[in-house]
Amino acid sequence: MPARVLVVGLDAAEATLLEKWAAEGHLPNIARLTREGAVGTLDNPMETLPGAIWPEICSGRSGGKVGRFYHLEQIRTGETMLRRIEHDEVDATDNYWSATSRAGRRVCVIDQAQSALNTDLNGVQVLEWGRHDRTFDERSHPPGLLEEIHARYGRHPVRRCDGYGDDHKGRQALLDDLVKGASQKQALVLDLMGREHWDLFTCTLSESHCVGHHFWHDLDAGAPGREPDIPESHRDAIRTIYQRLDETTGKLIEAAGRGCTVLVIASHGMGPSHAGYHLLPEILARLGMGSDRGRADRGVLRRIQYRVKNAVPHGWLPALRTLSRLGPVKAMQRRAGALRFPLESDLVRAVAVPNNRVGAIRLNLKGREPFGAVQPGAEAETLIEKLRRELLNLEDPETGEPIVERVMTADEEFGPDHHPDVPDIMVLFRTGHGAVEACRSERVGLIEVPYFSRRVHRSGDHTVETRLWAMGPGIPSSFRLPRAHVLDIAPTILGLLDVPLPENLDGRPMTLGGAEGG
Repeated sequence: MPARVLVVGLDAAEATLLEKWAAEGHLPNIARLTREGAVGTLDNPMETLPGAIWPEICSGRSGGKVGRFYHLEQIRTGETMLRRIEHDEVDATDNYWSATSRAGRRVCVIDQAQSALNTDLNGVQVLEWGRHDRTFDERSHPPGLLEEIHARYGRHPVRRCDGYGDDHKGRQALLDDLVKGASQKQALVLDLMGREHWDLFTCTLSESHCVGHHFWHDLDAGAPGREPDIPESHRDAIRTIYQRLDETTGKLIEAAGRGCTVLVIASHGMGPSHAGYHLLPEILARLGMGSDRGRADRGVLRRIQYRVKNAVPHGWLPALRTLSRLGPVKAMQRRAGALRFPLESDLVRAVAVPNNRVGAIRLNLKGREPFGAVQPGAEAETLIEKLRRELLNLEDPETGEPIVERVMTADEEFGPDHHPDVPDIMVLFRTGHGAVEACRSERVGLIEVPYFSRRVHRSGDHTVETRLWAMGPGIPSSFRLPRAHVLDIAPTILGLLDVPLPENLDGRPMTLGGAEGG
């Protein structure tokens, strides 16, 4: 038997589409997993810290406690600038495959998202060969494996999903490269699967992530701005990629052998972009949280900055960022309440920080931030309640309906022992009504900030749908798993392999019908 436990991740594949197309006969292997195994819906961090979804799946630890939630641009406590989380800042051993390795089991790990390379692994690991918008550089253990992969399979053709342009020609090139990359990935994973017996074989298939972001409006007939002359290949793009990944999943299951326990995870879903979170910088400025302290005459400068930012090509960004660090430019931005790194000013009381599909706000706390302006305790609590009230008062200018569904604090969601890097406030904007690009209230007036721009042309954004399919010895057919959480995936895998559970886990093993972890 080549594998004892097989784990396949379908990165940002919309579970409702997987279920629909499986029922229609387009995804025979998802259909088989549903028919011959167990399936369940899992809770996740998609309405608090969406970027923590894969770290939570892989580690079984809460993103609110680990503090990694936006790897490309995140604030670190004690710093003022958004920056990328570096490879050496990620614990390469804080995951289920490293725990399996420490127990003496053989493991094969391919393209796990936001993970670091474990050079002491009892097995092999390939990092960032075919990932969506890579977090780190390509690496492998042992080191020579990556060179062998490049010689045999080349590099994955999609290096950056957003770099193809949004015309028919550019998007067709993206689709062609995704199809090619899916085929290369299939050959790679089957090659590594057949090399030896693995106690654990785990891989993530990521083409579903990119195709969902860039082809959603081609699938959704009701999408705003949908062109009438969409090529048929674009209308079918998402299903085409899902079929390729379904095929790879089926071949992995067959290669793993009849006695293997199989887990297939649709990590988080994809649907229409809803936006809203991009309004937060202007909302906070209007509420007097910025360095201009709410001066109405400074709004013109901010609007100019927003337009310039949205209009410039992606390749110009490094030069603009360098320009924003110059003294005269920073002084102008400070007066306008539009600093690129607002925490550099002790006039700032609260700042919006990136957090994927959920808005996020960090207070400029004294004692935590280098230029703190808000006293922890009563002053901070009063400010949080003021912001909560004002955010919940925001309305759609056309319908008068609220645009904010919920405002949460880190203490409320993660407890008082949460990691200091997580946002103090998380803002969940409404979904299901199209992109939120404007708002109004008595306090902030009318705010209009376009979401789509020359640099932002993703029509698809993430949903909260997560699914787990399980099939293998002791797992009954057509079984519905009890509701669980993505934090429970890692301990479940360890239980299937009879590996002792680390003490710091926040999740617990699931009962997979008749099969029970631990």
